[in-house]
Amino acid sequence: MKFRRAAVVLTALLSSIWVGCFRQDIKTLVVTVPQMKSPECSKVIQDAMSRIEGIYSAEPDLAARTMAVTYDSKKLSIKNVEYLITGLGFNANGEAGNPDARKNLPAGCRD
Repeated sequence: MKFRRAAVVLTALLSSIWVGCFRQDIKTLVVTVPQMKSPECSKVIQDAMSRIEGIYSAEPDLAARTMAVTYDSKKLSIKNVEYLITGLGFNANGEAGNPDARKNLPAGCRD
């Protein structure tokens, strides 16, 4: 009887740990991207975001020059998202974009 109770408790404990390993923590981050002036600029960012596991959506607001990024914070951090955008050549939340990558952006997205 004691063995059976211990087995049930152990099974419940292991099940809760296993389920906890696969939890998600979905967050939305609004990133300021001053060079994002047109749909062409936002498409560059959205295309790159769509290839990253853990990013669920990237919605631009061209008037505010921001990108709302919905992501799983168990897989990515804010810095990962900003690094991706700066790696494309855009400034992100005050971080300077990669100057070499900026040269490859469409002309209207460089300044």
